[in-house]
Amino acid sequence: MKITYYVATSLDGYIASEDGDVSWLDDIDIDMTDTAYDDFFASIDGLVMGRSSYDFVFNYGSWPYEDRPTWICTSRDLEPLEGANIKTAKSVDDVIKEAKLMGLRHLWLVGGGKLASSFLKKDLITHLSISEMPVKLESGIPLFSDHKLEDFAAEKTESFQKKGFRQLEISL
Repeated sequence: MKITYYVATSLDGYIASEDGDVSWLDDIDIDMTDTAYDDFFASIDGLVMGRSSYDFVFNYGSWPYEDRPTWICTSRDLEPLEGANIKTAKSVDDVIKEAKLMGLRHLWLVGGGKLASSFLKKDLITHLSISEMPVKLESGIPLFSDHKLEDFAAEKTESFQKKGFRQLEISL
């Protein structure tokens, strides 16, 4: 199964502020068609995210991921958003087991950094798709909680300069 950690990060390696806010992305002047998000989203058939990422989306008020099955890694009860196909999982292994049973081919690891490190520890992430934005946050939630990007043994790495940001595509 292909598992892609598709994420935006600041130049100094943060995906959100300390409280999980990603509104800094709203201040960046980029054309969304340059991000290839629509093509990426069309390629996935399931999602997995940590509880903090889910809470952020929940507080946003609407579900942007259509009816694709989405696992929330949490041990706490959660209230599902209308239109969301939510499943909860207590472990990364539970997510993979269920996704395989459903015949899914491509999972999007939405975030955050702790969950991404959990997937990396088990060698489950196959691809990194990182949009590096031209801003420094100086603190916040890191891209990975227990890893550094430069530590990966990449099978293939591509870097593209886009208008306003750099796109990294890494196959692990």
